[in-house]
Amino acid sequence: MQVNTQNQKNILRRDILKRRSELSNKEKELKSRKIFNRLLGLNEIKNSKNICIYVSKSDEVDTICLIEHLISMGKAVYAPKSDKNSNKMTFFRMHSLTDLKVGAFSVLEPSEKNEKYIYSDKNDICIVPALCFDRQGYRLGYGKGYYDRFLKNFNGIKIGICFNEFIKEALPIFNTDIAVDMIISDDKKYCCKGGK
Repeated sequence: MQVNTQNQKNILRRDILKRRSELSNKEKELKSRKIFNRLLGLNEIKNSKNICIYVSKSDEVDTICLIEHLISMGKAVYAPKSDKNSNKMTFFRMHSLTDLKVGAFSVLEPSEKNEKYIYSDKNDICIVPALCFDRQGYRLGYGKGYYDRFLKNFNGIKIGICFNEFIKEALPIFNTDIAVDMIISDDKKYCCKGGK
């Protein structure tokens, strides 16, 4: 069962990566802007003090402008740093984009010298990336499991962001997969209740 599910995930992962790479820069920019505006309209974002957020790569929903805006709003914004040896991810605070340097997987990461994110209040936010989500809030990532391990102990609100064409009815899942509470796409907001 698990081997079959892993094969399904790998096939889907290749398909989504190919389709996502075919989106033009203009399409990605427009879709990312719509997601940015929807996120900033959420009461959950307005009421949060601490926000954990990924630093986007070129094919992902762009978070760079969002990070700058959240910092300007006075939010404590944290970005992940991955440890390939332990396969764990730790979030560190960013005071500006200049805090970021190229790290694991050629992704921009914050310095370990910055304040470490160690506690999740129920109003804290984690903005979660994915290749695609399903309507229950489960995600297909890059296959390393970093976010599932982090989210297992995260007590705040988990918000997935994704281009709408990559929202599926259902995904193959393992019992270690952690669902998000809501998904914001360029088209709409999906309420997921963390997969419950």
